[in-house]
Amino acid sequence: STQSTWGKFNRKENRPMHLRRAFLTGFVNFNRRFATRARGSLHPLLGEPKYQSDTRRVQLRGTVLQGNYDYLPNLIFFPEAFDHLENWVHFFRDNGILDYRNVWLVQPRNFGSSDRHPSLDLSEIADDVVRFMYENHISTATLAGHGFGGKVALATGCYHYERVSGVVNIDTAPIDHRGFDAFRELREYVRRLSEVNLRRSRHAIEIDIAKAVEDPKWRTIFKESVVKVGDQNHAWRFEMDYLNHNLSFNKADSIGNWTERYGLWGGRVSFIFPEYSRWVNLNTNTLAMLKVCIKCRGFNRDIFAIQGEENPLNHWVYDHDEIAVPVAKKFLQFLRHYDGVHTLLLDRSEIGNYFVPDRSNSRDKAGWVYSDYSPAHLHHNWRFSNVYEEAKKFEHHTEETPKTPAKPAEAGKVKGGA
Repeated sequence: STQSTWGKFNRKENRPMHLRRAFLTGFVNFNRRFATRARGSLHPLLGEPKYQSDTRRVQLRGTVLQGNYDYLPNLIFFPEAFDHLENWVHFFRDNGILDYRNVWLVQPRNFGSSDRHPSLDLSEIADDVVRFMYENHISTATLAGHGFGGKVALATGCYHYERVSGVVNIDTAPIDHRGFDAFRELREYVRRLSEVNLRRSRHAIEIDIAKAVEDPKWRTIFKESVVKVGDQNHAWRFEMDYLNHNLSFNKADSIGNWTERYGLWGGRVSFIFPEYSRWVNLNTNTLAMLKVCIKCRGFNRDIFAIQGEENPLNHWVYDHDEIAVPVAKKFLQFLRHYDGVHTLLLDRSEIGNYFVPDRSNSRDKAGWVYSDYSPAHLHHNWRFSNVYEEAKKFEHHTEETPKTPAKPAEAGKVKGGA
């Protein structure tokens, strides 16, 4: 049945619209201000993947989309496993997201140009993300992801609550995907491709990929994952041995799994997925979203199913405008009204206008009368900017500098008057 299903959607008119072979690499010195860069411009991060024996030395790499305004907050986005960062560039450029965030497209360990390490435990990957933020002078950020990238974003929020202002998950959920048909197909594709001989011509390799992978989208992704090394050899843009081992042995640290030890997320969140998703079952998997994200407000408030036709390729939202546009609208709604806002406030409009109850003394003092306070909302880059020091200097200067009284002869003089 799988063959017949993919056969219907393997016609030319249903193939992805904008896939690119470019392998984006480069370097940007982010100690310089973003204001010096063209709006909407692309700035890849330079670096070749290295094999690390110490998990604490893993470095992540990717590319950055400069926002349309100066000094915007940051959004870090992680793609689906094996997917390419350049496939998401037009999604962020064409849907207004760059008006609100600088977008960092980052590959987790063992993918793209990020470093290699045998472990794919999400707790260690979460530490990679925070280390990446520190190295690039990012105090806090919105984290978002697609598929496996969504699990990376949510796990980072669970482990490092103070560094994340909000989480957006696209077509994924904090559940164990190892029993899903879509994941089993991917696991079988990777197993078959691990046996492909890469010491041949690219044409011969692509023929083997076409035979091994029935899904047209996965077939395209894996074909574009073959890069030339030297004069005759080729290599994968991901660490095939580590990933095949992770998928084959089906242990708790599988990239398709989510375990209770990853903890809970208590901040703002948004789940967006197609109505007929192969990765999120609308009737059951939304319960896991409410269980893990304790402040999630439920369906049509923080959980959105995008209506559309049943299509096994709808996981790749950026390839289908009828899905990409409403997904981007929900994404923008979260960034504009909810991201980084205290969870006891309704939305951003209530910041500074409404108070929340102070419950810090409720456990120790039974007769304590609750008071109210206005929750603090910090500057998005409080760690690596001097915005608060400059504000204190300004306040100190205005309070202590006496105003010079005008001279009697000049008090009523009008500039430019006779």
